[in-house]
Amino acid sequence: MKSSIIIFLLTLSLISNAQIAFDGAGVTVESLNTPNGQNYLVINPYQQGLAYTEERGGTPNTSEIYFSEKKIFDDQEWEVLIFPDWLGEKGMTSPIGFTPFGIYYSQVTFDKGMYYGKIYFSSKGSIDEVEIPFFRNKAPIQSGCLSKDGKYMILSMESNNSYGVEDLYIVKQKPDGSWDRAKNLGYQLNTEFQEITPFLAEDNKTLFFATNGRGGQGSFDLFYTVRQDESWRSWREPVNLGAQINTSGAETSFSYLDGSEWAYYVSSQDSDGYGDIMRIRFKEDIEEDTTQIQEPAPIPAQESPVDQVILKIVDAKTKETIPAELIIKEERRIGANGIFEIDSLSGEEIEIKSQGYLPKMVMLDEQLQTGENIISLSSIAKGNVITLDHVLFHRGTANMVDGSEKELNLVVEVMNDNPDIKILLKGHTDNTGDPVKNVQLSEARVKTVKEYIISQGISPYRVSGKGYGGNQPLYSNETEETRKLNRRVEFEVVED
Repeated sequence: MKSSIIIFLLTLSLISNAQIAFDGAGVTVESLNTPNGQNYLVINPYQQGLAYTEERGGTPNTSEIYFSEKKIFDDQEWEVLIFPDWLGEKGMTSPIGFTPFGIYYSQVTFDKGMYYGKIYFSSKGSIDEVEIPFFRNKAPIQSGCLSKDGKYMILSMESNNSYGVEDLYIVKQKPDGSWDRAKNLGYQLNTEFQEITPFLAEDNKTLFFATNGRGGQGSFDLFYTVRQDESWRSWREPVNLGAQINTSGAETSFSYLDGSEWAYYVSSQDSDGYGDIMRIRFKEDIEEDTTQIQEPAPIPAQESPVDQVILKIVDAKTKETIPAELIIKEERRIGANGIFEIDSLSGEEIEIKSQGYLPKMVMLDEQLQTGENIISLSSIAKGNVITLDHVLFHRGTANMVDGSEKELNLVVEVMNDNPDIKILLKGHTDNTGDPVKNVQLSEARVKTVKEYIISQGISPYRVSGKGYGGNQPLYSNETEETRKLNRRVEFEVVED
C-alpha cells in the first residue's frame, strides 16, 4: 500500500484531473469518539500517536493545555493527546503538528470584544510561543498543519487581508529556525467563506482542506489541490473528494500517514456528538505513472522589492490617476499626482482617500508586487453603483461575517465627509433556491447593513434599501464560482 500512496501523489502532481479513489465508505473509529465531539485531528508521523480537540470537553484549567491517554487504535496502542475546547470560557486550542521533539498547537483567546490567535510549541513539559511577524487572527477558531519536514505551517485564520472569513496561509521556516510572516495562499484556494483544517502531504505540494465556499455534498466538504510553483499562490483547481467521504454533514481534518492503507477525517454526519473521527480505505488500483516530474526552474535571485513598490491611485472607471491621500497610523501623505512610493512593507494597514471617492484599505505586505500596483477608487457621483466586496454574510442568513464592518465604516466615513449624499442599498443573491425566499433574504441583509450604518450616527433619512433576490445577476449562474459573485451588497448614490 505504501507504494500505491506514493504513486498516487506522483500521478496527482502530473495530471490535473487525477482523482483519489477510496474503497467503500468511511467508518467510525469507536475507540476515539465520545459524546463531546472530536475535531482538528492531527496524526503523529514519528510514532503511533495522534492529537485532536475534544469539543466542549473538560473543565477550564489554565495549566491543562492538553492531556495524554493510551487508546487501542488500529489494533495497536496509540498515545492520544486531547486538547479540551473551552471556547467561550477560556479559549480554543487545537493541534497543528508533531516534530520528533514535541508538538505545535494553536490557541485562540477572547478578551475585550476581540479574538487573539497564537501558536505554541510544547516539548518535554515546556511551552514556548512561536514568534510569527505581524501575526493576526480575528476569528474564534484557528487550525493548521505542519509539514513532515517541519519547514512549513499551513494555517487557517482570518487576518487583515483575508478574502472572506478563515483563509489558508503559508508560514515558512527560515534557515536560522525562526518563522517568516504568514502569507495568504491566494484566490485560487480561498473564497469569501471558510477554508479550514489543512493537511499538507509529504511531497509538500498536495494540499487537502475543508471549505463551505465551493458547494458540494453539505456544510463543509473536503477537497484537494496541487501546488504549481514555489510562490505558494498558484494551485490546480481544487477537487472534491467525492460522495464516499463527503456527506450532508460537515467533513473536516483529512489526514493520513505515509504508507498507511487508511485515511482519517472528522464528520458530523450521524455522529454521536459534534463530530466523530472516521477512517476510509484507499483504493489499491492506482497504476504507476513513469513520467518524470519536472521540477520548477529555480527562481532567479532578486533585489528586495521594498524600495521598488509604487502605489498608483486611479479612478475605477476611467483608469486615470487621481490626487489622493495616504494615511498610516497618525501620518498623512499627499500624492497630488496619485502616486506613492512605499519605503517599507511593514505589514501595516493603510487608508487611501480621495475627495469624491469611497476610501479603500490596503495592506503593506509582500502581496504587493515589485513596481507599480494599481489601486482603484470608486467615485461617489450621483448614479454610481459601488459593490461592497468585503461585506459578507453567513450562508443563508442575514448575519454579517465578523470584519464586514470595516468596509461599512468606510461608507460611514465618506457620508460624514459628504453630508449631502444619500444612498440606496441593494441586496442580491444568486438564482438557486426559492425566488421569493431569495428576495426576502436579500431584503433582510439590506436591513442589517442599513441598521449598522445608522448605528454609526448617519441619519436614517439618508439611507434607503431594497432586496432584489437573484433578479439582477452580474455573471452567469451556471457554476458556483460565478454564482458567488452574484451574491453581493451594493449601494447607489441617489443624491450628491
